[in-house]
Amino acid sequence: MNLLVCVKFVPDTEEVRTGADHTLVRDARSQKLNPADESALEAALRLAEPEGAVTVLTMGAPFCQTPLGELLARGARRAVLLTDKALAGSDSLATARALAAAAARLGPFDAILCGRRALDGETGQVPPELAAHLDIPCVTNATQVRRAEAHLMCARLMEEEEQTLAVHLPAVVSLCEYAYPLRAPSLAGYRRARQTPVEVLAAGDLGLAPEACGLAGSPTR
Repeated sequence: MNLLVCVKFVPDTEEVRTGADHTLVRDARSQKLNPADESALEAALRLAEPEGAVTVLTMGAPFCQTPLGELLARGARRAVLLTDKALAGSDSLATARALAAAAARLGPFDAILCGRRALDGETGQVPPELAAHLDIPCVTNATQVRRAEAHLMCARLMEEEEQTLAVHLPAVVSLCEYAYPLRAPSLAGYRRARQTPVEVLAAGDLGLAPEACGLAGSPTR
């Protein structure tokens, strides 16, 4: 399987600051991989075994190159950073629009895995919005996922029960944060990470119009 995992680096601190435009102030000193995205990456790595490949994609500041490179040491084969000042302040809709454009450029992929929600926003909106932009199915709140011929079998957390779904591929699946503990980096992974540069994309590389990006493309107020 050829899989894409969309990840986000979130503030690793209780001291959350906002700027004049009411967006979060982010710096390189206090960022960590979003917990639910750890599950998405581990699920993708298991689905890709033994001959598949996993690409990790994040949208963020230039300093995200360093932690993104660490995911290569954990098993990803390709790492891509979407970074551009024009994308700053993007809400979930503008974020999903940019990620969808990046996925279309980098793919095709058999499936796209995401964490179900990010600690710094808690909206849970990006995975289904990403699926809508790509016009493919979406399963949210998955606790288990496995390949079954041309489908993925997903156990999905409901309010009072668990639901089992078969979803046609390609599809977007969002994982619960406790579903799959992420494996540790390996020595072979560290060697691969040193030899594999993080690819960098800008909004212009994806053909995104300025009015579709960042605060200008974000209807949330």
